[in-house]
Amino acid sequence: MLNFWLPMLLLFAVAVITAIASRRKRDRCLKYFNRERVMVLMRSGKWLWGRFIAYPKALELVFENPQVDESGHRKGSYVLYAPEVDGIKKILQPPPKSGTKEYERWQAEIKRIANPSLLRRFRRWIWNIFNTLRDTVSQSLGMIIGTMKKSTPMGKIAGADKRAGEIGNTLLGTVPNTYEPVLEKYLSKQVIVEMLEDGSVVEFAGLLQEYSGKYLLLRNVEFKPDIDIGAELPDRFDIIFPRNKALVRHCAGSVKV
Repeated sequence: MLNFWLPMLLLFAVAVITAIASRRKRDRCLKYFNRERVMVLMRSGKWLWGRFIAYPKALELVFENPQVDESGHRKGSYVLYAPEVDGIKKILQPPPKSGTKEYERWQAEIKRIANPSLLRRFRRWIWNIFNTLRDTVSQSLGMIIGTMKKSTPMGKIAGADKRAGEIGNTLLGTVPNTYEPVLEKYLSKQVIVEMLEDGSVVEFAGLLQEYSGKYLLLRNVEFKPDIDIGAELPDRFDIIFPRNKALVRHCAGSVKV
């Protein structure tokens, strides 16, 4: 009896973990702006701003002071679904106001990113090793499941091995697997990002903190948005660039080889 229920309980546990991980999965660039005030520039030229909330397949901007519109509705948020997210041109997070403790913490964070500790480098190295061996881990899961099928009554259940394989692949899929040697080399360094805007190449210089399959996160980027939100805007922002519209072209400083 134990030989039957133990594998089934294992599959159930993995399925629960997979479901939780899938619901909590967020892009590793977007999560740095989660619940922070941001400004979003759409490809159409439209600006949106509010408190940013990232979901696995959607983005939400929560308005701090919602106003009644012409239709008489008080709209407290704006949701961008998957197809609309592809229309994002930039996501800007303004730094805290100069002279405040929050600004000092922001500056200290920039310095930590530019000078990562040994522990942070080690954690990144472990992460990259896992991603490099990702296919090997997947094959190992398949072998373990195959062994369980042969040695336990679970093999008598129709579709058990197929379901187990799907769970294993889904669980691995919740872990970001983007690894690019060039971008890894440029992490924590000043880089120059190129974007094509209105037929011209525009450059943005900043500190590359993170990248994912869809986005680049640069810190302390000089930029002056052409928008009036009723308040003075800084001349520097932390910016997320979609990778289908921007690319890292240069390192702005010396690079060790």
